[in-house]
Amino acid sequence: MKRLLWLGWLALGVARAETLAEYGRQCAEQITEIPAFSCMAGEEIPITVDGRRVPADVAPERCDRPSLLPQHDGRRPAQCVPGSRALVLRDDATAQVSAICRKQLAREAGSAWFDEINVISHSLKNGKTCWFTAKAALPLRPERGIDGRWVPSPSTLRPPPPGPDGRRAPPADELWLSPQKVAQSVPACMHCHDSGPFMYSPYIAQTTQLPGDPFGFYEPKAIGADFKKAWAQLNAFGITTRGNTCTACHRMGNMNSCQVAMHQSAGALPQEGGDAWSTRFPQSHWMSPGNLHSRAQWDQQFSDSLKKLAACCEDPKGPGCQRVEYGKPSHKP
Repeated sequence: MKRLLWLGWLALGVARAETLAEYGRQCAEQITEIPAFSCMAGEEIPITVDGRRVPADVAPERCDRPSLLPQHDGRRPAQCVPGSRALVLRDDATAQVSAICRKQLAREAGSAWFDEINVISHSLKNGKTCWFTAKAALPLRPERGIDGRWVPSPSTLRPPPPGPDGRRAPPADELWLSPQKVAQSVPACMHCHDSGPFMYSPYIAQTTQLPGDPFGFYEPKAIGADFKKAWAQLNAFGITTRGNTCTACHRMGNMNSCQVAMHQSAGALPQEGGDAWSTRFPQSHWMSPGNLHSRAQWDQQFSDSLKKLAACCEDPKGPGCQRVEYGKPSHKP
């Protein structure tokens, strides 16, 4: 019956959206199966103001290391809410899976309610990437949300196993958004993740939960019809110049990396939600990571390379600009 309905949709010329199970199966087969997990096993991301950690139930308007999380669905940006947790579910020579359980409302310490969960699954062998998102129903409330104590896998057909304490997770398709809904926000998601599957920022760098492979094979458009369609709307590629000290450490994408992240990481643009502490050197210049330079040393090492990249962002065909196509293994310039 399902096959007949599917053929009927095709006959009418209507494209049928993929189900979560169909997309998840492809991701499991082509990358890796994602296990069920507990957000509470993740590492909590600190929120500090002038170096001092704020209480769990306080969400300041500004903080030292804001999440830099954009929102496009009417939810508050929640740049400085305590209690979000990050965890790496797998990181080896074959695959990387990272999850972040976000809070957009302040709650009491140890609360297992979360407002959004994001999982990125990436293959180091074929460069393919899968994207999964779960969001709490609006309006958000402190006393409810997504129960992070036991979260079902988005990429398995098997029923979610009980958690360590016997807790049962909801069915996957009741928690995780459909591929079509996630793909509708892909121009925003992939606009930010234009240099690779995992983004570095001072916020996430407070933890140890960030997989690293800055020159690895990256082909985010490879899985799922809805994602391929969304990616096709973007003309995404990497840029570099010969001997560039910035792209000696990581890729530079032509979208958010060019327009926002590059300038934020070099102190030229403010970090949304950042306090005065975040604007002072060296924390204002958070690239390169672990910056131990003086301002004069930083300028000597990076300022010329930054100017060249900015020029290539404006005109990728300009003098000295080199284009790095996605879908191919990257290499150091």
